[in-house]
Amino acid sequence: MQRSANAPSRRGFLFASAGLVGAGAFTLSDLSRACGKHPGANALSEGRIAGVDEPGEPMEIEGTVYAPDGTTPAAGVVLYAYHTGIDGLYRPAGQSGPPRLRAWFKTDARGRYAYRTIRPAAYPEGKWAAHVHTQLWSATVPAQWGSTLLFAGDPLLTADERRESAALGRFANIRPLTRSPGGVWRGVHDIRLKPTGDHFEDNTRHGLQA
Repeated sequence: MQRSANAPSRRGFLFASAGLVGAGAFTLSDLSRACGKHPGANALSEGRIAGVDEPGEPMEIEGTVYAPDGTTPAAGVVLYAYHTGIDGLYRPAGQSGPPRLRAWFKTDARGRYAYRTIRPAAYPEGKWAAHVHTQLWSATVPAQWGSTLLFAGDPLLTADERRESAALGRFANIRPLTRSPGGVWRGVHDIRLKPTGDHFEDNTRHGLQA
């Protein structure tokens, strides 16, 4: 599983109504040509991953995407996020294709994004903590894995994951969630872009494919 962020609360924003490496990787020119057709090209900065009828505990995540310098907000970056359902599966057993719970967002002028979904479950075999995968790109940002959102207090978190998160400092990817009186889990996940992109295996390119 691909593993690979803490700003002041922006609760008013969230649902206020929120060189490539490896053979087969997407080149920057590929991304530039694709951006106008890709579903992420016209995405909003906030929206839903899971529908209102999706079983599970509701969760809202907001954050800011920053340039590799860690201080400049990155506007107009597509953030693709996906995760399992409460059964710990990406899609019904026996089915192929992209994850069932996924969505594209595009950061606003201040680099912000927000989504509402359900709190995912760990894989059925119990080998990995519950998580949300992120991928990011734009016409000028090479396609790359963002930090994987993990949740503080998950008993399945490993010592390595805790060390890796702590090393990220203010972009730590093990994030605390707080529960509102209405039962919604809320958290902040800021992400720092990398100057270079990543290789995507065939089964992880679904975000880059319309």
